[in-house]
Amino acid sequence: MTVIEVRPPVSQQQLLWCTPGQSDAFSPRFVMGRALRITGRIDAAALQAALDDVVARHEMLRTIVVRDAEPPYQEIHPPLPVPLTVRDLPTPAEARAQAAEDLLGEAEDSSIDVEQLPLLRATLTRFDDSDWVLSVVTHHSGCDGWSMNLILRDLVEYYAARIGDRPAELPDIPQYQDYVRWQQAEIEQPRTATKMAYWQRQLAGAQLFGLPGDHPVPARYTAPYYRHPFFIDRETTAAVNRFTKAERCSGFMVMLAAFNVLAHRISGSLDPTISTVFHGRSDPRFQDTLGMFMNFPIMRTDLAGCRSFQDVVLRTRATCLDALEHEVTLPQILQAMPSIRSALRHPVNAYSVFSYWDLTLTRATGEPYQIGEGATVIRRSSRQSEKLPGGTTWGMVATPSGEVSCGLQYNSEVFEEQTIADWTADYCRIVAAAMADPNQNWQQL
Repeated sequence: MTVIEVRPPVSQQQLLWCTPGQSDAFSPRFVMGRALRITGRIDAAALQAALDDVVARHEMLRTIVVRDAEPPYQEIHPPLPVPLTVRDLPTPAEARAQAAEDLLGEAEDSSIDVEQLPLLRATLTRFDDSDWVLSVVTHHSGCDGWSMNLILRDLVEYYAARIGDRPAELPDIPQYQDYVRWQQAEIEQPRTATKMAYWQRQLAGAQLFGLPGDHPVPARYTAPYYRHPFFIDRETTAAVNRFTKAERCSGFMVMLAAFNVLAHRISGSLDPTISTVFHGRSDPRFQDTLGMFMNFPIMRTDLAGCRSFQDVVLRTRATCLDALEHEVTLPQILQAMPSIRSALRHPVNAYSVFSYWDLTLTRATGEPYQIGEGATVIRRSSRQSEKLPGGTTWGMVATPSGEVSCGLQYNSEVFEEQTIADWTADYCRIVAAAMADPNQNWQQL
């Protein structure tokens, strides 16, 4: 196979996952899956061509990260056909909603060998000629949640072009290797030293918060991960939205403030230091570029002297704004301040990441998708097994439906299900009580 370009460098995000102890980040099970429930007729040949168009458009779907080199680099290959499986699954109408969700679970539980390109797989399942499920899977080492939205958006546009015999209407994009070069140039700018000086001050003496497990954290996980689902209801979410407008903050800030309260209850710390997730696309040129952009800024919020939950939100807001102003990558912080992870060496402390995404603000979402007569994203309502590269993820997604769909991903080797259920229930109660009266004592929510 002919290689287009040899040895473009890896990004800081990819470098983080190339470090010792992060080998699971390139395991076949570390995948991302999405599924669409489609009504109307589907042209399988046009869908195949559209999938191939997506791979041709985005280099990361045909890139191998060469990890055993020093330094690691990207190996970019020419476009390849996407493996597409088309199958029939005759199902009674009343059982199709659950069957569709099961197909999403099947996609999330599938695997992709990172050495076998392209890093995209698809399955088209037919309930009948006007009722389908399309599931797509890609590997997480080269794709984030934003990128999954781009894949679906571009796929729908290419499909429309294929069946309509017209050019696809998509913007020209820089490729991920262009982002990597931009990122390297940013790191070399003099302002980076100023940013790092801020983090040296902000994180002096800090310890990353970890969820204490019921059992010791193993050297290597062997059991599957599980997602414990929970929800912030529409009424509470509406109250959060009103509060954010009044206090000129974001939903992320309010939900992180509530998590700071929970972290204080668990650890007793008055300066919880939380690893979070940002979309990482600070330069608008890369809004439509597919790849791993996520950054993991560390939020240390001083709660000392806070009287009300409103005070906690304002402190959290200041922390977030400072972090955005001084944003650097997590590898830069860990290299400069390796001791920040020392608390995670405790036998039962599991690394924890807090994430909150507002899909109503993401222009790539595109739901409902205009394929067939229309398509919507299938979402989980029950627990599904998933594979992560270690630790736990506290994930929250504000959806167009008006509620916040949440899930705490954890490993059963470390946590009992009841412990996870208790923490998530506590968190929901904190949010609801805080929105009922933001001026009450935050330690008594």
